[in-house]
Amino acid sequence: MDILASHHSKNDFRSFWKNTNKLQCKPGLPAAIDGVSEPDKIANLFANHFVVKSPLGPSLSSLSAKPGVKREVTVKVRDIANAIKSMSRGKSPGHDGLSIEHLKYAGPHLPRVLFMLFNFCIGHGYLPSDMMRTIVVPIVKNKTGDLADKNNYRPISLATVISKVFDSVLNARLNMYIKLHDNQFGFRPGLSTESAVLSLKHAITYYTTRKTPVFACFLDLSRAFDLVSYDILWKKLENAHLPVELLKVFKYWYGSQVNNVRWEGSLSASYRLECGVRQGGLSSPTLFNLYVDSLIDELSSTRVGCHIDGISVNNISYADDMVLLSASVCGLRRLLAICETYAASHGLVYNVKKSQVMVFGARSKQLEGIPSILLNNCCLQRVRKFKYLGHMLTPDLNDDDDIERERRALSVRANMLARRFARSYCTTFYTCSLWARYTQKAYNAFRVQYNNAFRVLMGLPRYCSASGMFTEAKVDCFYATMRKRCASLVRRVRGGTNSILRMIASRLDCAYLSHCCTTSGGVVRRC
Repeated sequence: MDILASHHSKNDFRSFWKNTNKLQCKPGLPAAIDGVSEPDKIANLFANHFVVKSPLGPSLSSLSAKPGVKREVTVKVRDIANAIKSMSRGKSPGHDGLSIEHLKYAGPHLPRVLFMLFNFCIGHGYLPSDMMRTIVVPIVKNKTGDLADKNNYRPISLATVISKVFDSVLNARLNMYIKLHDNQFGFRPGLSTESAVLSLKHAITYYTTRKTPVFACFLDLSRAFDLVSYDILWKKLENAHLPVELLKVFKYWYGSQVNNVRWEGSLSASYRLECGVRQGGLSSPTLFNLYVDSLIDELSSTRVGCHIDGISVNNISYADDMVLLSASVCGLRRLLAICETYAASHGLVYNVKKSQVMVFGARSKQLEGIPSILLNNCCLQRVRKFKYLGHMLTPDLNDDDDIERERRALSVRANMLARRFARSYCTTFYTCSLWARYTQKAYNAFRVQYNNAFRVLMGLPRYCSASGMFTEAKVDCFYATMRKRCASLVRRVRGGTNSILRMIASRLDCAYLSHCCTTSGGVVRRC
């Protein structure tokens, strides 16, 4: 601190910040939360704060499943080994201190031991108590906000690694029996946020090119994963003809899981889940998709909203993020009424403040006479810019704003990597394959930003040859990267099994598949 004070008094700010970065001081925990200072009392304070109560009340179903058709459900050693191999490293351990690295390097005999344990659990519908114990850690939402406010914290659940492997195996079995609607893109193999954005933009383009405006409503569910009612979820699993052995395991796990909040080494009193899927559980996204699948099916079965070639695109979902599309305000209101009824019957709550409306392809005179669109008797805000799944949307579907978003993100990643050698990626180019409408100025600005970032990383002069530095480094240049991203999108869309993507691939007027982002002499060529 004396050295820092000396540099500051001499106005040597370069040395001042250089020595400041060497301190590597981590901010400590606040001394009190909402006036409570003892660690054990703070832990209990968060435990009471993190408990979520369903609007439908507590679950009334018992832990035992109804008698059903029994099937031989067994876990194979190969399935366990593949689950361990596919899990990401570097995750925080649970209460037992074991991480996935312990299992990856434990040798070939560990999957055989887990094989016996998991099959016993499935056969008896029982799990050891240590496998169901979860540590909940409060994490700050806004670091610049009030650290002494309990509302500025969100819970992170740390489960044991053995339960994560078991959950991964159960999720693989779950996907064998659950068939979801094609309008659901979230957490499904072969689909991504890029697929959902492509379907949305193609549906809007299909109508706007025919001089028909599209009314879109972006819905936001409040704490959707935490409000899943167990009574309704178990009924949906029974209707999906899930084997009774798996249903008994899920019922016992959710009915007997114990949570403890940890704060400065102290643990709170134990509490159980009254509703909601397990946070961080590998099967949780699948269970939630099943929970809202009936809503997607009901919306798609109505002859209201946007349809292309007999395929319903009046709703597109990515987990809890849903957008409704209609060529008229009346149709959009009917779709919203279906969503309101479904949410009320399933204990879900829509966030009216974050749900917004955007009108695509409408003239200025048409916008003046558009009536208000209500959700739960509240008027929704109409916006001219919306960030959907990380992609910037505008009423004219111009991609300049999204290119600027990615250009700024590229600058941040490149500077972080160059200065701190942090683990970062500079060539994500998120949703770049969907850029079909943009100005040459915005596109060139992004290309120059990428070239400059590469010069900074390689320590090259600012005005060196771009083609020469990529050739010498034996890496793809900007245009090659863009071409590969576009080719990857075309391959995934044409080779997918989703009905919406097959419809898009079969049409010749889809601008988002026909364009090929390769530039020659400043002119964008199309294939």
